[in-house]
Amino acid sequence: MTYDVLVQGIISTDIIFSSIPKLPKPGEEVYCGSFEFTCGAAYNTAVALSRLGMKVAVISPIGNDFLSRFMKESLEAEGVSTSLMLEVDQPLRCLSVAINYGGDRSFLSYQDNVEKLNLADYAKTVIQKTDSKVLHTGAVRENISVIETAKKKGMYISLDVGWDEEWLTNPQLDELIKMADIFTPNQKEAETITGLLNPLEAIEKLNKYAAPVVIKLGEEGAIVRYKNATKKILGYKCSAVDTTGAGDVFSAGLLTGILKGWSLDDSVKLGNYCGSCSVQSLGGTTSSPTWQQVQQDFFEPSK
Repeated sequence: MTYDVLVQGIISTDIIFSSIPKLPKPGEEVYCGSFEFTCGAAYNTAVALSRLGMKVAVISPIGNDFLSRFMKESLEAEGVSTSLMLEVDQPLRCLSVAINYGGDRSFLSYQDNVEKLNLADYAKTVIQKTDSKVLHTGAVRENISVIETAKKKGMYISLDVGWDEEWLTNPQLDELIKMADIFTPNQKEAETITGLLNPLEAIEKLNKYAAPVVIKLGEEGAIVRYKNATKKILGYKCSAVDTTGAGDVFSAGLLTGILKGWSLDDSVKLGNYCGSCSVQSLGGTTSSPTWQQVQQDFFEPSK
C-alpha cells in the first residue's frame, strides 16, 4: 500500500448554518438563509489533497451507524482510500453543528465514546504496513508514539493543532512540535502556545522547536519562518461565506506543493489559494479546488 499522504484524525459530520438573521432566544425558532450537511475535521484535508491529485488514505475510526456510512461513502466518492480506517461494530457518531453569525463561528459538537479503542496503537500498526511519504496529523498527547513510528520510516511529518486552550499552554506540547518537519498553527493558536500576542514574535519562538513553521493568518495569508528568515506570503482576497475547514484545505495545498518539490514560499502560496477557494461556500471542501482549477487559476505565466 503506497500513498502520498496518510491523514490521521477524527472525521465528523458537519451541519453548517449561515445567513442567520439573529440568534434564537430560549423558546424561539429562527430560520437561516443557507445550510449544508457535509463532513469535516480530517475529511477536509484528505479530500482537498485528493482533488489536487494526491493519493490519500485516512487513518480514522468508523462505526456502523448512518453518519459513519455517510462519511465513508463521501470519502470514497472523492477518491480517498478508506481501506485503513478502523471499523468498530457499534455506533460511532461524531457530529458538529457550526453557526456562522456576526462574522464568527460557534460550534456545538458530540462524539460517541468507544471503550478500549487505542487509536494510537492502531495508527502505528497501519504506518508500519504502508509506504507513504507524508503523515499529516494533529498535535495531541496520544500521537507522540505515532509520530515516532512514522519518523523511523522516514516519513515527512506535517503537524497541525486544534483549539484546546489548556493543551496549547501545556509544556508537553513542545515535545510534539519538536518532532514535526512542518508545523502549521493559526495565529490564535500560535500566540496562545507562545504567550506572545504578536505573530512575528510567536513564529520566532516556535521556530526554535520546529523548522519550518507556518502561521495561518486567514485572508491575510500566512507567515513563514525557515532558516532564521521570516516572510509574509499574502493571501487571496475573496468574499468569505464560511471559514469552517479553510485551514485544513490550506494544509492540503501546502503539502501538495511540498510533494511536488516546490519551494516553501510557492507551497504556502498554493495553500493560501486553496484556503481562499474553501471559504467561498459552506463547508471546508464544497469549493476546494481541483488540480485542473489550480492549473487554470493559480499558476502565474512565469511558473
